[in-house]
Parts: sequence; structure tokens; C-alpha cells
Amino acid sequence: MPRKPKRDPPVAAVLSLLVPGLGQMYAGRPERGASILVAGIIVGTLALIWQTLFISFRSTGGFFPYRLALTIYALVFWIWQVIDAYKLAK
Repeated sequence: MPRKPKRDPPVAAVLSLLVPGLGQMYAGRPERGASILVAGIIVGTLALIWQTLFISFRSTGGFFPYRLALTIYALVFWIWQVIDAYKLAK
């Protein structure tokens, strides 16, 4: 049975930090990396659309909690996928 080549976990984490899913692809899980890349594009696009649609409400503060929640969700997703890439490469 052929052995998988060893991957460097810090390299996988940095790649995932730069482009979501790239670290998973580097770690030998291209299907997982592609899924994370697509999910990252969707989350990022939704965040941009949300910010653009409700930018006029900034002065009232009415939609601030929702914008903050979406931003936090995007950051948590990004941090999670960096940790995931690191663990996959181990």
C-alpha cells in the first residue's frame, strides 16, 4: 500500500489563511478543500450583499447586530477552516 507523502501543517494553515480550502487541498483532501472554497465564496458574497443592501441603515444602527453576526460567522468559518487544514496535514 503506497504511503501518503507527509504534509507540513504550518504550510497547510498558511495556505488556508490565504485562500479558504487551499490548505485542505494541500493536505490531500481536494474535495473537502473545494467544498470549503465554494462555501467561503458563498459566505463572502452574502456578507458583501448584506453590507451593500443595508449600508443606508448604518446611521440608525437598526441592522448593526445582523451585520455583526454575519461578520462574526464569516470570521469563525475562516478560523475553523485554517485549524481544519492544520489538523488534516498532521
